[in-house]
Amino acid sequence: MRRREFLGIAAATPLMAANGWPGFRGNGASILDDGRIPTEWAPGRNIAWTSELAGYGQSSPVIWEDKVLVTSVDGPEKEHLLIRCLDLQSGRGLWERSLAASERIKSSDMVSKGAPTPAADAGGFYVFFESGDLLAMDHSGEPLWSRALTREYGGFQGNHGIGNSLRPGSQSLYLAVTHAGPSYLLSIDRATGRNRWKTDLSSRVAWTTPAILRAGEQEILILSANGSVSAYDGGSGDLLWTVENVKGNTLASPTVAGDLVLIGSSERGSNLALRLGPGAGQAPEILWRATGATAYFNSPLALNGLVFLVNKVGVAFALDQETGNELWNTRVGECWASPLGAGGNVYFFTKSGKTEVYRAGRDPEQLASNETGAAGRLYGVAASGGALLLRFGSELVCIRSGRGK
Repeated sequence: MRRREFLGIAAATPLMAANGWPGFRGNGASILDDGRIPTEWAPGRNIAWTSELAGYGQSSPVIWEDKVLVTSVDGPEKEHLLIRCLDLQSGRGLWERSLAASERIKSSDMVSKGAPTPAADAGGFYVFFESGDLLAMDHSGEPLWSRALTREYGGFQGNHGIGNSLRPGSQSLYLAVTHAGPSYLLSIDRATGRNRWKTDLSSRVAWTTPAILRAGEQEILILSANGSVSAYDGGSGDLLWTVENVKGNTLASPTVAGDLVLIGSSERGSNLALRLGPGAGQAPEILWRATGATAYFNSPLALNGLVFLVNKVGVAFALDQETGNELWNTRVGECWASPLGAGGNVYFFTKSGKTEVYRAGRDPEQLASNETGAAGRLYGVAASGGALLLRFGSELVCIRSGRGK
């Protein structure tokens, strides 16, 4: 595959840090450089532990070293914000926090329920809820700082709530708040919680999370949100470039893969690959647009020179990463969680709880179809240290090689 120098360095797909799974889709690409994740499991086999969770949540867990953090909400107006920390090896609860939401929102099946995924680093955990509450705590659960964004910038507007997740950068936390009202992109100091900068955005309803492109010490944020794809300087918040005329990009987050940015959308013709230019301010070229494949809640996965998407009705597509040509498709089932790449395989996590495992190859080769016995929808995943965490609405399941439960 042709490579290009981007901002003075050879672009490369990011791999997961050894510390764990620090945010939504881990490194932002759902790639795990670890072949220890099992390809097969079932009740009684390769299920290390399960943990019931109070309340209900649609967020993914995050992992830092031996700690897992997961968030939920509870109450008829989502008035209780719940945070739980568990031991990765045993599933034992380490600590819990329950906070009062700064803004109450009537709970229903049509609005987000604890959808934003938190973030983690060596200094602690960072949590954002659709109530606008943004807070940090150390690894023991002691509070460090807190903010109420709805009180600072106004309430969130839209029919389905907020699903934007925090994206941890090298020095800052980045958060795009995109809704029917005044939208914005924030760079937040991890230590103090104060803004480093705030960039106002046009009103745009989207649940997407920015991807980070790193070039030396420079960070560039790629935001795909309802009609356009834009790049922002991570140091200043300045707009670098925009690609317009993208439709249906309200759910899938962008994926950086080498010198490409992959965009997922529910609309045909708007699932595309952007080839980055040699300079930060240079707009990318549209390398290809997929003619038939689409995405939905889940984001694109790039692995072994292929791009994987899953559409609204649960059909998975494998595309050539350089041309966008469709190589194969197969029905795996509707997916909320994004697919994971690990050990040269693709894990498709269906809403029903099944995980379909395929070889990441140019021909379809199914390796396994797995169930855990957990009830409810499967919303998010995290993986580290040979463990795969599956987050259902009110349950967390740990998959690891061994006899298990």
